[in-house]
Amino acid sequence: MKAVFKREFLSFFRGITGWLFLGINLIIYGLYFTVYNLMQGIPSVSYAINGMSFIFLITVPLLTMRVLAAERRDKVDQLTMTSPVGVGSIVVGKFLALACCFAIVVAFIAASPLILKLYGTVSLKENYTAVLGLLLYGLTLLAVGLLASALTSNVIVSAVISFILIFIGYISASFVSALSIGGIPAKILGWYDFITPLSDFLSGSLSLKNVVYYLSVIMICLVLTTQIILKRRYTISRKRLTVSAFSLVTIVAVLAVAFGGNFAMTKVPDKYSVYDMTKKKFYTLSDKSEKILSKLDKDVTIYCLAKKSSLTYDYEITLKKTLDQYAAHSKHITVKYVDTSKNPTFSSKYTDEDLSSGSLIVVSGDRSRTIDTSDLYETQMDYSSYSQQVTGYDIEGQVTSAINYLNAESLQKIYVLTGHDEPSLSSTFTKTLSKLNAETEELNFLKQDKVPDDASAVIIFGPQSDLSSDDIGKLNTYVSGGGKVFVAVDVLKNSGLKNLNKFLNDNGIKATTGAIAETNTDNYYQSPYFLLPEVKDTKATTDVTGSLQVFMPISVGLKKVKTDGLKFINLMITSDKAIAKNSLNDSDSVQSALSDTEEVKKESGDEQGQFSLGLISKNKKNGMVAAFGSCYAFTDQMNEQISGRNATLFSDVFSYLLPDQTGTSVSIPSKSIDASTLAINATGIRVFGLLTGIALPLALIIYGIAVCIVRKRR
Repeated sequence: MKAVFKREFLSFFRGITGWLFLGINLIIYGLYFTVYNLMQGIPSVSYAINGMSFIFLITVPLLTMRVLAAERRDKVDQLTMTSPVGVGSIVVGKFLALACCFAIVVAFIAASPLILKLYGTVSLKENYTAVLGLLLYGLTLLAVGLLASALTSNVIVSAVISFILIFIGYISASFVSALSIGGIPAKILGWYDFITPLSDFLSGSLSLKNVVYYLSVIMICLVLTTQIILKRRYTISRKRLTVSAFSLVTIVAVLAVAFGGNFAMTKVPDKYSVYDMTKKKFYTLSDKSEKILSKLDKDVTIYCLAKKSSLTYDYEITLKKTLDQYAAHSKHITVKYVDTSKNPTFSSKYTDEDLSSGSLIVVSGDRSRTIDTSDLYETQMDYSSYSQQVTGYDIEGQVTSAINYLNAESLQKIYVLTGHDEPSLSSTFTKTLSKLNAETEELNFLKQDKVPDDASAVIIFGPQSDLSSDDIGKLNTYVSGGGKVFVAVDVLKNSGLKNLNKFLNDNGIKATTGAIAETNTDNYYQSPYFLLPEVKDTKATTDVTGSLQVFMPISVGLKKVKTDGLKFINLMITSDKAIAKNSLNDSDSVQSALSDTEEVKKESGDEQGQFSLGLISKNKKNGMVAAFGSCYAFTDQMNEQISGRNATLFSDVFSYLLPDQTGTSVSIPSKSIDASTLAINATGIRVFGLLTGIALPLALIIYGIAVCIVRKRR
């Protein structure tokens, strides 16, 4: 085998074939690497690998077409077949030679993440998972090409057969999806699918099932190749008696092992066979979800309104993998895909809403919850293409919340105070409360003489007119009895809200008269009044701890008031150089200040120092008031400025406030896609672009041509 390997490997590079294989593949990869990674600064090579994967449809047949076909054409194979070397060893030796040739290409590609790492943060685990996928994919194609070469003595026919076989494996998944093929043909084409496993690797999912699949195809192809040669070998040597039967038994046995192995892997739960190599752990369920699933005692079915094979975009693949995790973590969870083209009225059994493709319906018994596609993903407009781009995933948060809702006996109820010209709570934040399995209802003290007994919390959101002293009495009674109140102040109106400020004072919190301005440039965005505070590490800020995590625009400052029996949780603070602008105490003065680009300076009457922008006071009966200096922080527009982290803060705070007597309160933050790009300078683009896309591949091809010329002259 060693001799066969050495002779075959060297033969690739004694002629032009091996050099062309290396050069063409590296040229194509280098071009994609330059465009995607160097010019656009994308820190993942999966884009470049995915882009160049099609070139193997051409280069692999060109490399493999002569390996066995040419020997058969030239009658050289008769010497091989009559030699004492086992046919299996010959086939494996030739395959290893092909594999080593391909491994050289992969080695060059494997250097790409290290180049990118010179210019910023790069996830090596994610990148090398993609490289591993490329290696297994390429080896599989080489095994198919070797089999094609054993079928004929004509090298052109061998190349054509190899191309057809590889092409079918390349398009089978798309073919099934496009033509809506079902039944046995779909299963056959689904098994002969080389691209879907590669896509899993490129998306950062290391699946042992995919590894076993590729190895199985390689094994089958090598065994079939061996049996084809064996049949001809024994024909030549006149040993015909049991050859056919032996070959048949061998092939059946290998197929049984391959299919059995793959079938066995389908029975292994994903949590034991699939490894999430992504930086943000997109396919891994959080501890909160796992805890809820471990306690689940009701059967839950998750219907996805789409044909599974049609979900091919990156965000759709993430959806499928996340749903697989739910099924893997609980025997009570079943995931089913509904082809709405064949069953268009399916959703009408559960909702009157028009659900878009890819939406979910979570069902348990006679209860259900629908999750529209728009709630599963965070998007923003890409004005370069005028299309919506997915920027984050809220799949886990929505699905876990739905499961928890179906498993609960009752829901939390949050009352939103009205009657003082309060703005409506933005959609993102109402959805956040919904994820906590909390219902919202309006509270108007003109109609109710107290906070309802079933209130889990009360929200006071940016009132434009003051509350009455009677209202304050009702709220204080509620808090003193263990109630929870969330207050977000409007700095433009705060100076006129004397009773509201008295309520805060009664509960140990004092608001500054004017707006807070930062003099430290690291602590604000665009305007000194658009604050980027430091979020403290507390039980109410578990997912947003640290600097530059939340955005607090146009805020008053908060201070603790010494009150017996109260404990405080300081959620976020300014720098010690912040200034409370006493002169900015009405709408006109604040609006004027926001348009002033000059540096903010301390003036007479201003207070300088460190201020809290979020503060929770807690009494002996566990009653709490969570006060925030800005109601503008909890709007969709401002939330988008900070990639949804203000909504995460909102969720964390309510997860802490809610008593959760029903066991329904759970909040899992969405997972934002890391949109950061590498800052690669023009020199780096030119140097590495020319090196990887032009200089190195052309040098290999030119050297190969030179080798051929020299050998011919000899």
